[in-house]
Amino acid sequence: MTKIPTLQALLLAAALALTGCAATNYGDEQLKLSMASAGKDILWVPSKIDIVHKMLDAAQVQPGDIVYDLGSGDGIIPIEAAKKYGARAVGIEYNGDLVALAQRNAQRAGLAQAWVSFRKGDVFVEDFSEASVVTLYMGEGVNARLMPKLLKMRPGTRVVSNTFRIESWIPDRELRSASGDVAFLWTVPAPIEGRWDFSGIPDAKAVTLYVSQKKQFFNANIHFDGKRVAQIDDGVIAGTQMSLEFTHANKKYSLRGQVEGSRFSGRLNDDPRLPVSAVLRP
Repeated sequence: MTKIPTLQALLLAAALALTGCAATNYGDEQLKLSMASAGKDILWVPSKIDIVHKMLDAAQVQPGDIVYDLGSGDGIIPIEAAKKYGARAVGIEYNGDLVALAQRNAQRAGLAQAWVSFRKGDVFVEDFSEASVVTLYMGEGVNARLMPKLLKMRPGTRVVSNTFRIESWIPDRELRSASGDVAFLWTVPAPIEGRWDFSGIPDAKAVTLYVSQKKQFFNANIHFDGKRVAQIDDGVIAGTQMSLEFTHANKKYSLRGQVEGSRFSGRLNDDPRLPVSAVLRP
């Protein structure tokens, strides 16, 4: 479902009425649906198929994924996720008439309910924590309200928003379709803020990293044997993959590896002979 803030949508609806687009039925024989139809706080407009495919491609949707579309409207994203990409898909929509329309559209597409389903609900209340991919087109205000919930999802979950950014969360990628639509992709980062005690790094008996996290980026101070030796301003946590670089005593170091809960395992300087591990202390 494609949604835009009420004031902006009202201006769009007025423009569409002048061009005749508002008279087009975007529903079916049971539901007459016009562009910029009223919803809860926001209005609905149809999503174009090319930007839908761009979004699902960028999120690398594949069989085994669970896609949740927040504000699913006519159901185009869950239907395409199941039909074209083989994922299981769920749509959450506040408008019961649109839920029924999406269910009919899924039946017309020949999709069983085991693959794609829709339910009436409020995205701020409903549980979508099982998702590996979340799609939305809800407007910047709604996106901002959803951001805390999205950031608490399983690390590595991909989030794709049609047209609207998510407040201060810098996107990993900006997508553009052939028709000129834009979308944004994020990956939920693992929580890594705190003190990490490392082992396996030569030139020091004890190495400690103090991390201050800003979503998928982090700053850190690194200490060798209790002495701060470098400040890191450009660390990255991409899902569960943590990477950082620093220089000490004219030597360049890089640390790359995977975070699993409170543990890190990786390599120093991308050398398989230099395995490194760390533990996040409470």
